[in-house]
Amino acid sequence: MRHLIIAAHPNATSFNHAVVETYVTALAARKHRVEIRDLYAANFNPVMSARDLAAIGGGRAAKDIQAEQGAISRADVVTFVSPLWWSGFPAMLKGYLDRVFCAGFAYKIKRGEYLPGLVGKKAVIITTTGASKEELRTAGTLRALRTVYDEGLMQFSGIEMVQHLYLCGIDAGMSRADGETHLASVRRFVNRTF
Repeated sequence: MRHLIIAAHPNATSFNHAVVETYVTALAARKHRVEIRDLYAANFNPVMSARDLAAIGGGRAAKDIQAEQGAISRADVVTFVSPLWWSGFPAMLKGYLDRVFCAGFAYKIKRGEYLPGLVGKKAVIITTTGASKEELRTAGTLRALRTVYDEGLMQFSGIEMVQHLYLCGIDAGMSRADGETHLASVRRFVNRTF
């Protein structure tokens, strides 16, 4: 299988990057092909401009958008790895989704009907957070994320959602042992799923 990993954390030494490295290593051990897009390292422009909207409306997205769409098109599975900030994705990832998952690519409009454009693709979302899963559940965050991303974005685009993994309790005070426990859960997920 071909995997595309979209990484969205500004700190190259963050736990999110350790998650990406662990995920890539586990996939490679199972002989999967992997492409990584680190949005911050690539200095991806997350701002949807009037020019972008006009180009997309004219059927020709900007070159940086086309490059990302090409990477998604080549992949069987797209995995998003990011922290949870203010109950949502970082602006970098949200902007990526706004610009890349646009009309004519992620969905098409035919005679007023919306049709999914990415049928046959699968997705995994790995979200790190300082909160516990119970705190996320109580606050309604789990349901909100499921509605907006798992069901809204993925289902609307025709992508089969494999799983949304939550790695909870991630903060500056996390012990090395806790970090290793989380990374082991990422390896187990890859081994049982792919």
